[in-house]
Amino acid sequence: MTQKRYSFNDPVIVLANGSFPSHPIAKKYLNKSGTIICTDGAADKLIGSGRNPDIVIGDFDSTSIKGKDRTGKWIKTPDQNKTDLEKTIEWCIMNNIKKIVLLGSAGKREDHTIGNLFTLAKYHGEIQCEMITNHARIICVSGENYIFADTNQNISIIATELIESITLDGLQYNMKNESLSPSARAISNKAISDKFYLESTGKVLVFLNHIS
Repeated sequence: MTQKRYSFNDPVIVLANGSFPSHPIAKKYLNKSGTIICTDGAADKLIGSGRNPDIVIGDFDSTSIKGKDRTGKWIKTPDQNKTDLEKTIEWCIMNNIKKIVLLGSAGKREDHTIGNLFTLAKYHGEIQCEMITNHARIICVSGENYIFADTNQNISIIATELIESITLDGLQYNMKNESLSPSARAISNKAISDKFYLESTGKVLVFLNHIS
């Protein structure tokens, strides 16, 4: 069977079923969306805000929208071994989407938030993804990176695996070729200029907390 081809307008937003965007930065991303892909019940929240989804993906056990009330393309993915967010990101990869912005991925159940953070790390290297919550911009990086920030912005680094060597330069507290385990050791740092250097032998989550 030939796979159906879809067209997308950038930026592509993936809206998960956590807290709906309320911070001005998160709302700005939603308002400037070119394509909105919802995970299951997130479609209810989006429609409730006055917008319609372009695509909805999931097993549809969280949505109350039925039949003729469904707008856009609804794609059922019943695999219970993966979350709706995992299935949605895999669908994006399969459809050659190179970059997504993830909204609505935090702010309600802590287990879902942690799972979504690990999902961000899981697909690092397969698709470019940044998570924008009502509190922070979160990215997953590895290797050598220069990361733009605002001076005095609070920055936290959390390893998703044992890191043999990490170097940070341009923050209030720097590190040089140190090991880092998944822990709270590198949280609550601060940017001292408009960018900082991060080099890591493995995947780390970078939290760039909103200034206001």
